[in-house]
Amino acid sequence: MSNILAWGEGLVGPWLPTLLLVLFTTLLILNVFEGRPKNFPPGMMILPVVGSLLSMPFGPSVEMLRGLRKKYGDVASFAIFGNRVVMVSGPKLIKETFSRKNTADHPDFIFGSGKNIMITNGRTPNIGIIATNGQLWQEQQRFFLRHLSGLGLGKSTFESLITDEIAEFIDVLVKEGGRPIEMSHLFHRSVINVLWALVMGKRYPYSHARFNEMVKDFFVPADFNLLSPDQHIPHIFKVIEYIPTHRQGLKSLKKICSFIKEEIKEFMTNEELKNGDNFTALYLKEIEKKENPNFNLDMMEGVIVDMFMAGMETTSSTLTTSMYLLGKHPHVQRRVHEELDEVVGKERCPSFYDMESLPYVKATIQEMQRTFNLPKFSLPHITNEDCKIGGYDIPKGTWLLTNLDDSHKNPEYWKNSNEFDPQNFLDENGKYKWNNAFMPFGTGKRICTGEQVAKQTLFLFFTHVMQKFNVTLVKEHSPIDDTSPLFTRPPRYTASFTSRSTCG
Repeated sequence: MSNILAWGEGLVGPWLPTLLLVLFTTLLILNVFEGRPKNFPPGMMILPVVGSLLSMPFGPSVEMLRGLRKKYGDVASFAIFGNRVVMVSGPKLIKETFSRKNTADHPDFIFGSGKNIMITNGRTPNIGIIATNGQLWQEQQRFFLRHLSGLGLGKSTFESLITDEIAEFIDVLVKEGGRPIEMSHLFHRSVINVLWALVMGKRYPYSHARFNEMVKDFFVPADFNLLSPDQHIPHIFKVIEYIPTHRQGLKSLKKICSFIKEEIKEFMTNEELKNGDNFTALYLKEIEKKENPNFNLDMMEGVIVDMFMAGMETTSSTLTTSMYLLGKHPHVQRRVHEELDEVVGKERCPSFYDMESLPYVKATIQEMQRTFNLPKFSLPHITNEDCKIGGYDIPKGTWLLTNLDDSHKNPEYWKNSNEFDPQNFLDENGKYKWNNAFMPFGTGKRICTGEQVAKQTLFLFFTHVMQKFNVTLVKEHSPIDDTSPLFTRPPRYTASFTSRSTCG
């Protein structure tokens, strides 16, 4: 925040009147002066040009969004400049709203446009899965899901890929011999390698210098807050490039895109990898068919960047937080150990097929996801035609927020909403019980494409580590960071892993 304030102070002076005049003129040309339309959802005051920014000059905070839900109910609104935003709450209305085609699009935002420029130099419209819409998005998503299944997702072949990486990870923990470990980056390399093996058919040793540099860029602490006003200024201003936190994020994104472009070039000269069972090989074969121009090298690079950017942060941050929560709740850790010992034993390693026989473990993992609450409001959607939500009229071009924060924290839906308690997913007999308010990967047509990859990776890493180690919280540097309006940050802490047993 201090960086943003310093940047703002730098604008005050002779440039401010000129900037305001240019901004005002541009907004006038773009016709964004309209305030609140008829029968639009209730919410914050919406003024012409500035929207609701007089009430929230730096954009909405988490507390403000929670206050809107409490005051106005399941459908509430505000505006950032000319972009009207509707927040949808309540599991039933959320699922009803985001299952429709007219709410399935994503708006243009800096990650999409920045990635496009860095990969294609602007020669191609939005690429990948996250930033595309309509038929283009459907084609890429279907190809991705179809071929993930073909590569063994949910089967023993994909499980072997994950467990091979887990063996390397376990070896690192064993060599530490119970010494305290700073946990911020512990899972990063392993999770990236799982995805790298799936996408490129290879893994990197943990000592590889270039690989370790790339890992740092993937997890740079830059928050592309899509509800920040600077994200809504027309792109001709390029203001975002001068904000320190965003500048660092764009710099890291550029490095990531360059790294993946170089890897693809090397991949295309390696006949063994090109003929192997991996996503890139399958995509290149689709390009060679020349049946659909939407399958091209630019699009492939965009899809791969999306896979890594979305998949790694979600899985690695959740695993990091899971060890923290078990360290703070040793009684839960003991019950996890007991169930693993009883069901799996110590003669073999856990398998994904064990999940349904491990109700307490399954409940604990999902309670970790609920408590961590990584995607509080998920990526915004945008309506592609006029529609109704909760009885209100929503014009085409309105941004939509999925209020997963409320679904995961509201006591109306959970027995112990403010506590870390696996009983939230168990019935009175200790059997697993699904809760319809639980949506850690979103919902509807734009549900996280990598959901199944994340589920399997999360389960296997968690159970293998828990089978072999006791986790002790040594020092808490900072708790779970709930201050960002869209995504939660994992805690920073030091922990020790002491050996319990080995498996065959």
